[in-house]
Amino acid sequence: MALLGFLIAFPLLVAIALMAFRKDSVRDPLVIGSAVVIGVASVACAVTFMGNPSTFAMTPEMSLAGNYVAVAVDLFLCGLVFALSIAYRNGVMFAMSFVQLLVSIWCGSFALHPEDAMAEPMYIDNLSVIMVLIVGLVGSAICIYALGYMKDFQHHEDEAARRAGTAAADRRHQFIALMFLFLSAMFIIVTSDNMDWLVAGWEITTVCSFLMIGYTRTPEARKSAILQINLNMIGGLAFHIALVYMHVVGVPLSINGMVEVAGGAQSAQLVIPLMMLSIAGLTKAAQMPFHRWLLGAMVAPTPTSALLHSSTMVKAGVFLLVKMAPLYLLYPVASAMVVGIGGITFVLCSFMAISQSNAKRVLAYSTIANLGLISACAGVGTSEAVWAAIFLIIFHTVSKSVLFLCVGTVEHRIGSRNIEDMDGLFSRLPHLTRFMMLGIMGMFVAPFGMLISKWATLVSFAETGNVVFLILLAFGSAATFFFWAKWLGKLAGVSQKAENVEGGVHRTEWTAIGFISALLIGCCVLLPVISQLVIGPYLEVTYHKVPRLIDVDNMIIMVAIVLFIAIVLLTPWGRSSKARQHVYLSGSCIDADSRSYLGSMGRTMRSTKRNWYLDDVFPEAALTRVGLIVCTSVVLMAFAACFIFNPELLTGGAFFVEREVLLVGPGLPGIALGVVAFGVVAPVLGCLLDGLDRKVSARMQGRVGPRLLQPYWDVRKLLGKQQTSVNAIDEAYVTCALVFCILAGGMFVSGSNLLMCVFLVTLATLFVIIAAYSSRSPWADSGADRECLQVMSYEPMLLIMTVGFFTATQSFDIARLFSLEEPIVLSLVPIFLGLLFILTIKLRKSPFDLSYSHHAHQELLKGITTEMTGRTLAKIEVMHWCESVLFLMWVGMFFIWDSPASIPVAIAVVAVTWLFEVAIDNNFARTKWQNCLKYAWLVALVVGVVNLFYVLITPFI
Repeated sequence: MALLGFLIAFPLLVAIALMAFRKDSVRDPLVIGSAVVIGVASVACAVTFMGNPSTFAMTPEMSLAGNYVAVAVDLFLCGLVFALSIAYRNGVMFAMSFVQLLVSIWCGSFALHPEDAMAEPMYIDNLSVIMVLIVGLVGSAICIYALGYMKDFQHHEDEAARRAGTAAADRRHQFIALMFLFLSAMFIIVTSDNMDWLVAGWEITTVCSFLMIGYTRTPEARKSAILQINLNMIGGLAFHIALVYMHVVGVPLSINGMVEVAGGAQSAQLVIPLMMLSIAGLTKAAQMPFHRWLLGAMVAPTPTSALLHSSTMVKAGVFLLVKMAPLYLLYPVASAMVVGIGGITFVLCSFMAISQSNAKRVLAYSTIANLGLISACAGVGTSEAVWAAIFLIIFHTVSKSVLFLCVGTVEHRIGSRNIEDMDGLFSRLPHLTRFMMLGIMGMFVAPFGMLISKWATLVSFAETGNVVFLILLAFGSAATFFFWAKWLGKLAGVSQKAENVEGGVHRTEWTAIGFISALLIGCCVLLPVISQLVIGPYLEVTYHKVPRLIDVDNMIIMVAIVLFIAIVLLTPWGRSSKARQHVYLSGSCIDADSRSYLGSMGRTMRSTKRNWYLDDVFPEAALTRVGLIVCTSVVLMAFAACFIFNPELLTGGAFFVEREVLLVGPGLPGIALGVVAFGVVAPVLGCLLDGLDRKVSARMQGRVGPRLLQPYWDVRKLLGKQQTSVNAIDEAYVTCALVFCILAGGMFVSGSNLLMCVFLVTLATLFVIIAAYSSRSPWADSGADRECLQVMSYEPMLLIMTVGFFTATQSFDIARLFSLEEPIVLSLVPIFLGLLFILTIKLRKSPFDLSYSHHAHQELLKGITTEMTGRTLAKIEVMHWCESVLFLMWVGMFFIWDSPASIPVAIAVVAVTWLFEVAIDNNFARTKWQNCLKYAWLVALVVGVVNLFYVLITPFI
């Protein structure tokens, strides 16, 4: 109890002290020392209460005194917002703050009754411990970061004021004091079982956000701050109405006790409060139709974005939803509302992030999208979904915090937050760029926690038969790959003569960025420990079971991959080279960095290359309108249902089919054996297939083809060439890609996890894309863009394939096929046909070979491989061989069952499929990228809806 009290009170005292100290010489040591104390206290709290959920009793007098304080704080904040609405002359703000003030007075009048004093108003469990660590470690680090950042920020403000002939006020002490006040409020939220106390912390975070967004007092900042307070007052008003309703009907205001009430005679009385609290959580989490406040908040200084609008404040919303997750299993209307809004927000905001060139807007849309995924998982309410939601909270916090801090520092160094201006940043800010790349990897790359979160999400939505959200998850994930990969590629470009401008970064900024990056890697490395010792016990207490979704062996492999990627990104491996050449520019290259060349007519010309934002495909304004209309309709229909249907239906529980994941994988020795076998056999088979492809293609075109082993001699010749490259890092990246491709194939042939295999293939492709981007060559950049688009085109179909595999086998492990009574193709015919369609893309055949071409239709430039020569290009060819073998094995798995006859059947089907793809390659002209995206998504949508609806909905009928 004393430790929790210290965590709440100490940041508040620091905030008060900061208001009195305005000199850097006093403020800096105070902030650093206080941040260290809060971080140590958070760790001590975790050590004390991890696996030891506790409630804390108080005397009636002390508990009632806490109610008085909470009500006083709540009324003061509501009155402050009301007064500010008058000062700002904003009608909407005035009306909403007036209504909220009245409801707060009504709510407070109940809380002051002696009988309303809760015996145990505070608690802590493993979920609270996770949130305490997030607030105490990440939040404190951001406070330290703010010291250096705000020095530069104030310098820019002073310079702008000097040019205007005025003076800029130094209010940094107020800004940092608000940050510590915010930390105190967050500790209240995550440890209060008394909802009268919780709502006080809730409102403090809202007002802190309002004041920090409006910090610069510019017209844009004031407009964004007012938008934030207006939309968050909707959530605050909903929270207060829920409390008033619970007071009136006599339901105890215990956040943990709501589950007990839901199972008793008062269960019907919780429908309206649950709906209102859900609206409060969705608003704080910036979900549609309330999401615009988070976009406007990006005008605030970067520490605000990192602390409030990425790592902590918005997490208060999803924290509340996750705490209420067991209730969503009992109340289907509330579940449908939260899942629907979360799913729609996830996919639409992922689409809208594609069209953004402002780095902070990309981060904002990505934040909203990921919060949507967390909200949807909470809305499902199953143990698997909550497992996924908690991991998403952890990894999103550390990854996004690193990115916000890096973007803020980059903006001060280069004077822009536009992604286009980050071209060549790897050479100008080498260490900072590596941290940014690590943060981006953490947001969407398979082993960085996101894989297992999607893993559990797929299972939970398969259990509840939620076909719509499975489709949304597939398409949203594909869009996520596209915008992150483009940004990653822009950062990866190596400029040969760029000036290093990293010297001005403050030590406090390096400390915070380095510490949170270490937390990111640590969370990945300790992933099995977090699952078993932190999240598992919480689910055991809450659901009386712990889902087993993934083998420890696979977790160990993911940890190894994370460490490998961290070494590649954060060390000098592959970055020094004496052999350099100019990039290919359709002429004689004069200056590779400026992309200038001597054209065929003797003129000096400059090639320009801009990232691909697909504004016409994913228009922000149109998608926003769709989201607002659809999500508002979902909210209105959900509330209408509460008054139309009888209580028995509203409290009838969710549709649910138990689908226990069968773990039948081969273990680490089996996977190791499979990797070795695939690494030896696949290149040989792939080489023979490539040679046979050339001969068959030549026959189809009426000519004599090359020898069968010609691909082998081509690669051997490449290996013998003198190694020349634009930079050295491209070969390192391609080597990583080949390693991941072989690992994916080894996992497949060993009978291990299919989902892991699919994600590793995507990871391999990502490293090839980064290798192409690193050259900063216009042709290689264009090829990399096209490769990103191809991944976005086929990724939904691959995710749908893994879901179909799981529904047919009740496992993600390939070994499960050999115990089935019939081949899975019998129940997955549409998905099999969809795989055949996107196989044309994966095998790089016409009409969709957009990024680089092969075989009998070589082009002058090969796009993504334009700047690759010698060993690097040889590794690309070997990787292509391995990929072809793996993809054809995906076809064969649909025809495997518990019979020796299945092997020749599968081989025959694979042979026919291969001939079919070769025939397509030689009889269809290449098409535009628009057709690739349109047809691939259309096929995935149709076969996904048709097939998944059949296999998932049938058990409920």
